[in-house]
Amino acid sequence: MKPEKLRHIKKHLLRRLNELQFEAIQAAFEKKFVNDNPSDTVDKASLDFDQNEKLMMKERKMLLIKELQEAIMRIDRGVFGICEACEGRIAGRRLLATPTTRFCMVCMEKMRGPKAA
Repeated sequence: MKPEKLRHIKKHLLRRLNELQFEAIQAAFEKKFVNDNPSDTVDKASLDFDQNEKLMMKERKMLLIKELQEAIMRIDRGVFGICEACEGRIAGRRLLATPTTRFCMVCMEKMRGPKAA
Protein backbone atom coordinates (compact mmCIF):
# COMPACT_ATOMS: atom_id res chain seq x y z
CA MET A 1 0.00 0.00 0.00
CA LYS A 2 1.24 3.48 -0.83
CA PRO A 3 2.65 5.57 2.04
CA GLU A 4 0.09 8.36 1.55
CA LYS A 5 -2.75 5.83 1.76
CA LEU A 6 -1.24 4.39 4.96
CA ARG A 7 -0.98 7.90 6.44
CA HIS A 8 -4.64 8.51 5.57
CA ILE A 9 -5.71 5.23 7.20
CA LYS A 10 -3.58 5.89 10.29
CA LYS A 11 -5.07 9.37 10.62
CA HIS A 12 -8.57 7.88 10.41
CA LEU A 13 -7.70 5.21 13.00
CA LEU A 14 -6.23 7.79 15.38
CA ARG A 15 -9.29 10.02 15.02
CA ARG A 16 -11.62 7.11 15.80
CA LEU A 17 -9.43 6.03 18.72
CA ASN A 18 -9.53 9.53 20.20
CA GLU A 19 -13.32 9.65 19.83
CA LEU A 20 -13.77 6.34 21.66
CA GLN A 21 -11.37 7.31 24.43
CA PHE A 22 -13.19 10.61 24.88
CA GLU A 23 -16.53 8.78 25.05
CA ALA A 24 -15.11 6.45 27.72
CA ILE A 25 -13.93 9.39 29.84
CA GLN A 26 -17.26 11.14 29.37
CA ALA A 27 -19.21 8.00 30.39
CA ALA A 28 -17.09 7.60 33.52
CA PHE A 29 -17.74 11.24 34.44
CA GLU A 30 -21.51 10.91 33.86
CA LYS A 31 -21.62 7.76 36.04
CA LYS A 32 -20.82 9.91 39.07
CA PHE A 33 -24.15 11.71 38.73
CA VAL A 34 -26.46 8.69 38.41
CA ASN A 35 -28.72 7.68 41.29
CA ASP A 36 -27.64 4.08 41.93
CA ASN A 37 -30.22 3.49 44.66
CA PRO A 38 -33.77 4.01 43.34
CA SER A 39 -36.59 3.30 45.79
CA ASP A 40 -39.10 1.98 43.25
CA THR A 41 -38.77 -1.65 42.05
CA VAL A 42 -39.56 -0.70 38.46
CA ASP A 43 -36.96 2.05 38.58
CA LYS A 44 -34.45 -0.43 40.01
CA ALA A 45 -35.16 -2.92 37.20
CA SER A 46 -34.85 -0.15 34.62
CA LEU A 47 -31.57 1.01 36.15
CA ASP A 48 -30.22 -2.58 36.13
CA PHE A 49 -31.17 -2.97 32.48
CA ASP A 50 -29.55 0.36 31.57
CA GLN A 51 -26.37 -0.53 33.48
CA ASN A 52 -26.14 -3.94 31.75
CA GLU A 53 -26.65 -2.26 28.38
CA LYS A 54 -23.96 0.31 29.14
CA LEU A 55 -21.59 -2.42 30.32
CA MET A 56 -22.02 -4.34 27.06
CA MET A 57 -21.44 -1.15 25.06
CA LYS A 58 -18.36 -0.37 27.15
CA GLU A 59 -16.96 -3.86 26.50
CA ARG A 60 -17.54 -3.47 22.74
CA LYS A 61 -15.88 -0.05 22.78
CA MET A 62 -12.90 -1.38 24.74
CA LEU A 63 -12.49 -4.19 22.21
CA LEU A 64 -12.65 -1.68 19.35
CA ILE A 65 -10.09 0.55 21.11
CA LYS A 66 -7.77 -2.46 21.37
CA GLU A 67 -8.30 -3.33 17.69
CA LEU A 68 -7.60 0.27 16.64
CA GLN A 69 -4.42 0.39 18.72
CA GLU A 70 -3.24 -2.90 17.20
CA ALA A 71 -3.95 -1.66 13.66
CA ILE A 72 -1.95 1.51 14.34
CA MET A 73 0.93 -0.61 15.67
CA ARG A 74 0.81 -2.78 12.52
CA ILE A 75 1.12 0.36 10.40
CA ASP A 76 4.07 1.54 12.51
CA ARG A 77 5.79 -1.87 12.29
CA GLY A 78 5.24 -2.07 8.53
CA VAL A 79 3.04 -5.17 8.62
CA PHE A 80 -0.34 -3.49 8.05
CA GLY A 81 -2.15 -5.32 5.27
CA ILE A 82 -0.34 -8.62 5.85
CA CYS A 83 -2.57 -11.55 6.81
CA GLU A 84 -1.63 -12.94 10.22
CA ALA A 85 -2.54 -16.48 9.15
CA CYS A 86 -0.98 -16.94 5.70
CA GLU A 87 1.24 -13.82 5.57
CA GLY A 88 -0.28 -12.93 2.21
CA ARG A 89 -1.54 -9.49 1.29
CA ILE A 90 -4.96 -8.35 2.45
CA ALA A 91 -6.91 -6.70 -0.36
CA GLY A 92 -6.76 -2.90 -0.34
CA ARG A 93 -10.54 -2.59 -0.57
CA ARG A 94 -10.91 -4.82 2.49
CA LEU A 95 -8.43 -2.69 4.43
CA LEU A 96 -10.23 0.51 3.45
CA ALA A 97 -13.58 -0.94 4.50
CA THR A 98 -12.28 -2.56 7.70
CA PRO A 99 -8.86 -1.19 8.59
CA THR A 100 -8.71 -3.24 11.80
CA THR A 101 -8.87 -6.53 9.89
CA ARG A 102 -6.00 -8.95 10.47
CA PHE A 103 -6.86 -11.66 7.95
CA CYS A 104 -7.36 -11.94 4.20
CA MET A 105 -10.76 -13.12 2.94
CA VAL A 106 -9.52 -16.65 2.17
CA CYS A 107 -8.21 -17.17 5.71
CA MET A 108 -11.28 -15.52 7.23
CA GLU A 109 -13.55 -17.90 5.33
CA LYS A 110 -11.47 -20.87 6.50
CA MET A 111 -11.80 -19.71 10.11
CA ARG A 112 -15.55 -19.37 9.80
CA GLY A 113 -15.82 -22.95 8.62
CA PRO A 114 -18.15 -24.46 6.04
CA LYS A 115 -21.20 -22.46 5.08
CA ALA A 116 -24.58 -23.76 6.16
CA ALA A 117 -26.82 -24.81 3.30
